[in-house]
Amino acid sequence: MLQDILYVEGMGNYVKVFTESGVIITKNSMTTVETMLPEGLFLRVHRSFIVSKTKIKSFSGEVIAIGKIEIPIGKLYKNNVIKLLSAP
Repeated sequence: MLQDILYVEGMGNYVKVFTESGVIITKNSMTTVETMLPEGLFLRVHRSFIVSKTKIKSFSGEVIAIGKIEIPIGKLYKNNVIKLLSAP
């Protein structure tokens, strides 16, 4: 289920989908997965990471915290991420 997804990590031709109950590995590109996920619920924050907006605990200009995991914010995504996450 979409609400169980914490974040998605790209690994070449595969992606790892991290959920609250475990990890799912699938043969897809990050671009393909990004188009499959609802834009309002998920945010591409790095070339290799997509995060669930509802699971974000905190963020800075460099990282997003989801639980105890820190996910880097890529240089190309930084302005958009900060703008979207800082909006009321």
